[in-house]
Amino acid sequence: MLDIIKEVNGAVNDFVWGIPAMICIIGVGLWLSCRTKFIQFTRFGRSMKTVLGSLFQKKDSSDGSVTPFQAVCTALAATVGTGNIVGVALAIATGGPGAVFWLWISALVGMVI
Repeated sequence: MLDIIKEVNGAVNDFVWGIPAMICIIGVGLWLSCRTKFIQFTRFGRSMKTVLGSLFQKKDSSDGSVTPFQAVCTALAATVGTGNIVGVALAIATGGPGAVFWLWISALVGMVI
């Protein structure tokens, strides 16, 4: 019985995390990029100005306020995590320079998602 569960789980994992998943993720990224007129590139300057422009200035001088930079740093700290850092290092170590190229391409397409 346990072998059957392992086989079914393996088949589902191969389907979900295989080629169909990559096609769906890249396809949705490209589709959303086209629909939003490549907002990840056209509004990049504005987003950097918003986040880094008021780097150390607090709009409200109250004690409980945070700057946009502090909010981004907190969100990135909660999102990135050790697993992503180790995953990128492992991809670079095993894949070489080609892995870096595809990591950048997937990041550019994934920004809109």
